[in-house]
Amino acid sequence: MEKTRAIRNRIKSVSGTRKITKAMEMIASSKIRNSQQRILEARPFINKIEDLITDIACYTTVKHPLLLSRDQVKNVLVMGVTADRGLCGGYNSNIIRLIEKTLEKVKDDGREYILDILGTKGKNYFRYMGYEINRIYENLSDHPKFLDAREIAEEIIRSYIKKEVDEVIICYTKFKNPAEQVPSSFYLLPIPMMSQLEANQGAASQAGMAIIGDRVCRLVPEFTYDPSHVDILESLLPAYIYTIVYMALLESTASETGARMTAMKNASDNAEDMIKDLNRQYHRARQQQITMEITEIVSGADVLMGS
Repeated sequence: MEKTRAIRNRIKSVSGTRKITKAMEMIASSKIRNSQQRILEARPFINKIEDLITDIACYTTVKHPLLLSRDQVKNVLVMGVTADRGLCGGYNSNIIRLIEKTLEKVKDDGREYILDILGTKGKNYFRYMGYEINRIYENLSDHPKFLDAREIAEEIIRSYIKKEVDEVIICYTKFKNPAEQVPSSFYLLPIPMMSQLEANQGAASQAGMAIIGDRVCRLVPEFTYDPSHVDILESLLPAYIYTIVYMALLESTASETGARMTAMKNASDNAEDMIKDLNRQYHRARQQQITMEITEIVSGADVLMGS
C-alpha cells in the first residue's frame, strides 16, 4: 500500500512539472516567431548601411576616429551578451565559455581587457569567478529595444574616442534556427572596413579599383555626395555601431528563446516518458498487491474450511 501511494504521489509531482515545462515551451514558441521577425527586419538595414560606408570608404581619404586602428593595442573592451534568466539549456554556459576564451586570448597577447556584461547570469558568474566587471546591463535580454542598444553603443564609442580602449569585441550568440545557436565574436571597433581597404589597395589601385572584403569599386566615382561624405560619415558611423549592437541583442534574444523552447520540449518529453514508466510501476505494484490480497483471502478460507 505504501509503495503504490508513493508512486501515485510521484506521478502527480511529475505531471505538475510537465504542465509547467509545456507552458514554458508554448510561451517560448510564441516568442520565437516575433524574435525571428525582428532579426529579418534588421538585417537588410545593416547590409545597406555597410554598403554605403563601403562606397564612401572607396572614394574618400577621410580618417574618421571609428575607422582608424591604433598603432599599439593595449586595452581591449570585451562585451559579453548573456541571459537574465536560466532554464534555457546550455545557452548561458556556451556563451560564458566563449567570453572566457576571448579574455584569455587577450591576456595571452599581452593586452589588458575591460569587461562589460549584459545579463544577470553573466554578471553572477564572472563576479563569482573573481573577474572585474566594468559595466553591467540587466533586464534587456527578454525584449531589447533600439534605445537600449544606442545607450550601450554610445558608451562604447565614447570610450574608444577617448582612447580608453583600443579595440572592442562583442561576444554574443548567433541565431541560426530554434534548435541551433552559435556562440560568436565580432570586432566592433575599429570598424574593419578601412583596414580591409588598406590591405588590398596596393595591387588594386594599379588597376584603378579598390577592394573591401568581397566588394570591388572604382576609385573614381561617377557621382558626388550632398552633403559631403565627411558629414555623411559623421552621422552614419555611430548609427552603424548602434545597429550592430542592437543586432547582437536581437540575435542573442532569439537564441535564448530558441534554446529555452528546445530545453522545455526535452523536459516535457522526459516527463512524459517518466510518467509512462511510473504508471507501469504503479500497475505492477497494484497487481502484486491484489495478488497478495487474493492469496491471503484464499489461505484464510482454506484454514476456515479445514477447521
